[in-house]
Amino acid sequence: DPTTIFVPEDYLINCTPGMRKWWELKSQYFDCVIFYKVGKFYELYHMDAVTGVNKLGLVFMKGTWAHSGFPEIAFDRFSNILVEKGHKVVRVEQVETPEMMEARCKSLAHPTRFDRVVHREVCRIISKGTQTYSILDGEFSETHNKYLFCIKEKAADPAGLHHTYGVCFVDTTVGKFYVGQFLDDRHCSRLRTLLAHYTPVQILFERGNPSVETQKVLKGLLSSTSQEGLIAGSQFWNASKTLKHLIEDDYFQDKENAHSGLTLPPVIRSMIAESDSLGLTPGENSELALSALGGCIYYLKRCIIDREILSLAKFEEYIPVDVDIGKGIKSSRIFAKTSQRMVLDGVTLANLEILKNGTTGSIEGTLLERIDTCSTHFGKRLLKQ
Repeated sequence: DPTTIFVPEDYLINCTPGMRKWWELKSQYFDCVIFYKVGKFYELYHMDAVTGVNKLGLVFMKGTWAHSGFPEIAFDRFSNILVEKGHKVVRVEQVETPEMMEARCKSLAHPTRFDRVVHREVCRIISKGTQTYSILDGEFSETHNKYLFCIKEKAADPAGLHHTYGVCFVDTTVGKFYVGQFLDDRHCSRLRTLLAHYTPVQILFERGNPSVETQKVLKGLLSSTSQEGLIAGSQFWNASKTLKHLIEDDYFQDKENAHSGLTLPPVIRSMIAESDSLGLTPGENSELALSALGGCIYYLKRCIIDREILSLAKFEEYIPVDVDIGKGIKSSRIFAKTSQRMVLDGVTLANLEILKNGTTGSIEGTLLERIDTCSTHFGKRLLKQ
């Protein structure tokens, strides 16, 4: 597991109390850069300090090991730079004052030197797909949505003529989830179109799950996007476990009538089998979609923003564009009123450079840039949508 590292106890016993705590955290978040709060500063140690010096232009401090840091006021600036460069940042805060620590030590029968250090806890993990721009994160300057994308594929037919996908993608900056399940052809046309319409900045998948073809599509279209494999079961939940967590964790608790039973958003409710009054059995065409949602929730939980985002209860079912049009589904979209239209698939959007410059990956020289005269970020996002 590349996200953890084993640190032997006989090494920890010789560390200073503060450094021991740092190593305990680093062993759990080995793939992240830890911003470790000490007084009014965030400190970076060992390999994190080297990252800080190389990527943030910090300077090494004197000492026996690599060590750098910066004042707390600069947190948003430095964390944003690292996240933009593809790192994950863990914010560790002091959760007690020196006085509280003294009181705690007095209450213990035999306090050790490792007790005589203020308690610290992980308060937030920030990655490209989980930025929320709270008060600490400074200026919100994003003109385009940033999607965290989670995918689950059903073992296809042996001939490989079609794929079935469950997808869940969320834009944490506005807290909106899209969940859906669809059948796709052997060229993965619908998946390609989805990725062109809602380009993700971070991809989650179940280890050993997506087929070789699907992995090729993800690697080919999104070569520079960070992709993370989650362990099946414990991290990437199945549909039943996802429903169980949604119900038990009270994300959607109705404040007025707390005893009104199931309070799941309509989109999720529509994915539950009608025969199940407890709401723990997925409907027949929703199993993969709910599992993908489970992977997403697990990750948001790990980043400590699950409650903040899920409690908004903003869910929409994702229906592939061509299905949407073919069925004549009553859609809320502006274009639903006319019957004359054409779906541009992912390949066409890329070749004609409608949304993205094929060489640089920016919007420079695209049709979108040409027609975008919006003056607000909201407008720019709506136009692209």
